[in-house]
Amino acid sequence: MADDDALPRPGAHGQTDITEALDATIQALTQATAVLRGVAGQLSSAGPPGAGAVAGAAVTINAYEDDPFSERTPTPDPGPAELISEPPPDAVPPDLPWHIRGRRPTPGPHPPGSPDFRYWNAEASLARAVRYWGSLAPQGTRWSTFDARLPVQLDAGQDLNAFYSRLAGLRFFRQTVNGTTVDTGDSPDVIRHELGHAVLDAIRPELFDAASIEADAFHEAFGDTSALLTALERPSFRQKVLGETGARLNVNSRLSRIAEQLGWGIRQFAPQAVDRDCLRNAANRFAYRVPATLPPEAPATELSTGPHSFSRVFTGAVLDALAAMLDVTGSADEATLETVGQDLGQLLVDGVLAAPIRPTYFSQVAAAMVQAAKVRNDGRYRSAVLGAFVGRGVLDLVTARALETAPLPRLQAAAAGGAPAAAGPGTGGSGSPLVLAYGGTAPSTGYRADATSAPGLPLQSVRAEFLDQPVLCHAPAEGARFSAAPAVYGPAAGPSDATDSARHFLATLVQLGRIDPGPAPGMVRGPSPRGREARTHRLEPQDQGLVLKRIQFQCACRPLSPGAR
Repeated sequence: MADDDALPRPGAHGQTDITEALDATIQALTQATAVLRGVAGQLSSAGPPGAGAVAGAAVTINAYEDDPFSERTPTPDPGPAELISEPPPDAVPPDLPWHIRGRRPTPGPHPPGSPDFRYWNAEASLARAVRYWGSLAPQGTRWSTFDARLPVQLDAGQDLNAFYSRLAGLRFFRQTVNGTTVDTGDSPDVIRHELGHAVLDAIRPELFDAASIEADAFHEAFGDTSALLTALERPSFRQKVLGETGARLNVNSRLSRIAEQLGWGIRQFAPQAVDRDCLRNAANRFAYRVPATLPPEAPATELSTGPHSFSRVFTGAVLDALAAMLDVTGSADEATLETVGQDLGQLLVDGVLAAPIRPTYFSQVAAAMVQAAKVRNDGRYRSAVLGAFVGRGVLDLVTARALETAPLPRLQAAAAGGAPAAAGPGTGGSGSPLVLAYGGTAPSTGYRADATSAPGLPLQSVRAEFLDQPVLCHAPAEGARFSAAPAVYGPAAGPSDATDSARHFLATLVQLGRIDPGPAPGMVRGPSPRGREARTHRLEPQDQGLVLKRIQFQCACRPLSPGAR
């Protein structure tokens, strides 16, 4: 307690006078702002329709709703999608800020292909996606990038790709294909996919370096799910989706098709590397397969252990869950679809926070989502979510029965120890104030860390056939929480433990040419993809030995073997 004599008296010179002066100034500014708003409103109402960005008229920007090649019905050579006109996004939220590098142009209806259009199209996509995930993530969530403001570079060079890394943030590329410029920074789908990587890294940073095929693939599935769910934040898009699908959401539509233009660009030289109508389609029928039984690379019509390929199992299950959840509501209007999309996003965040990172990570997240669905929204979505994951083989029937009587989580304050998250840089105060906890134990609190303090999985020594020494990997060895397993038919069996899982992941990276050998020039190598940008991992010398570390995530890994072309 402070001594009463030490407190400033009303009317005394010092801090109180300053406070009173500030209060008076703030009040005067507030009144002036109200007057200016009234004047602006009068000018706006007096302006002629379509006056554009002139004094007093409402300022609008042009943007793509979904993707530059988005269509109602896919065609082999799409034309540019129709632009939408909307107000420029509001100020950057303080809790999960971002920064597009370069000049900030004046907002306006800029033409596609111009740097000014590219800026505002990206800004609008980022704002909508950050607000969506920022409202669902726990209070106190911070980016895991070294820059507290997520860096965004829209002109990173020539390529058909986009990247997320902790060092550089989001980077987008462009390339001219058959006379058409494919610009990944123009596609809201690609932007929201890459932002999904950043969001997942913020919520569960332990996944970044995880040496696990399923954890790697889940990162890609979360990115595609981010593109899918945040697209539903536009009312006009929801109306189109409901009209095109007849409210049966898990069919081929502009909702399920991810990155049509980028898929078209890659398809011109590698037609079997991507889906026939987009980069990846969530309306697929892929079911879970044990990764150890799959090749490292395959045509898009088949599954492989490649992260983008294997991710389609989980992404497809999410779209199935979305469709089933909408059916549960008994309503098919766009407002209900918005609510269902947000409810599913919350269950996904719950699952990510609660699921232990283990070799069968898909099943762990699915089980956590099923249990969260039993607690939230009066449990009305539980059967829909469970059915989606059982239908894809992500959960087997034994798990489905076991979850009926498994312990349920309880809501508690987001910060450790049950206290509200403290406000401060990177916290902002928005986000969900509650998280689901099991047995009073809070889920991972890595969401409150930045790149310098982000937690990782424990290191385990893994035998590396391509080197004359072992490699230390962040193995998927967190303690079990759910008795959850995928459906496995026949004699197929996967890695028996976390070390075997890490060894399989390491071997797959070598086969795909994804490791930058760095200080290990004598290692056996797989194919050499074009340039260092294609590398996703490196071998980093540390006191304990060589450690496998991630460099970045890619939106679209290019095919390497002739059979995939």
